[in-house]
Amino acid sequence: HALAHQALHSYRRRTMATFPPNRTSNMPVPGGPGGVPPTGVPPGASSSAGHDESYFTESRKGEVNELRMLLRTFATERDKQRKRDIMKKVIAYMTLGIDVSRLFTEMMLAIETRDLVIKKMVYLFLCNYAETHPDLAQMCTNTLVKDCGNEDPMVRGLALRSLCSLRLPQMIEYTSEPLRRSLQDGHAYVRKTGVMGILKMYHLNKEEFDKASFN
Repeated sequence: HALAHQALHSYRRRTMATFPPNRTSNMPVPGGPGGVPPTGVPPGASSSAGHDESYFTESRKGEVNELRMLLRTFATERDKQRKRDIMKKVIAYMTLGIDVSRLFTEMMLAIETRDLVIKKMVYLFLCNYAETHPDLAQMCTNTLVKDCGNEDPMVRGLALRSLCSLRLPQMIEYTSEPLRRSLQDGHAYVRKTGVMGILKMYHLNKEEFDKASFN
């Protein structure tokens, strides 16, 4: 027994020398007063989702304002590809559900171009916001009617298709004459677009269609 007691006493002394007593009782508790931040949360960071949403909203507003500034220099921009890239970015935002209707005025100014690709994108923009912003759509009517008489048959057809795609009852009086002319157009694409436009007009307002006397 004496030998066992002596061996146990010797073992305890070696253990104490190798592993000092635990003194962590006074250490700060994670997440507690004066403590370290919880794992995965950097100091000063907030886990609130509301702050994230606010950040992204402000970020989008800033980007839309940046696009507005680019569109305002559109007329003086000489690089054709850069012009297209600006338009593509506007359309990309629109398709993602970001409201870029604030750029309507700048987009209307950009429609005065010979570049068919840019015209297509501007027409797409106008048609997209026509139903939700009818007051804005009516502003572009004169431009579309004017393009329906363009020397390029592709422009005539695209303008007519866009005019008929606005699908607003108050627009019928503006579409009747361009549709009537399209049926006598020398290009098959314009005539085909005119026929499709008449069908849209019929389904939109049958009474106005009868008054237009397309029969």
